[in-house]
Amino acid sequence: MPKKHSQVKSAATIKRDLEITERELRHITEFQWIYAKRMLRFGFASWIFGLLLFLLILVVRGLEFLGRLSLAYPLLIIAIAVPVLITAFSVRRFNAKIKRFERIRKLLLTEYETAILKRASALIKKK
Repeated sequence: MPKKHSQVKSAATIKRDLEITERELRHITEFQWIYAKRMLRFGFASWIFGLLLFLLILVVRGLEFLGRLSLAYPLLIIAIAVPVLITAFSVRRFNAKIKRFERIRKLLLTEYETAILKRASALIKKK
């Protein structure tokens, strides 16, 4: 969004860029929470499906199959954690975007203040 510092932009242009950045920041923050809720619901549903599939295999193969699977219990526990971890990594990606937009907004605010001060000082010197 912000251009090279060697280019001088007007206050109106900077203000428009600032409004665009703030709007994008607001949208991505809203979408982050909607996305996280959907991912957690999907993760929970997939875990329930996997658990039901595991129990169905136990019923079809018989309970002696359970005695041979010493790995089954840790896998069930890991299966609970995987959707939560995927959601956490996805939300972290959104947090990185939010921080980037906040940095851009801060730079644009600084440029806007500088442009307004230059204009005000030019008007004061003119009088």
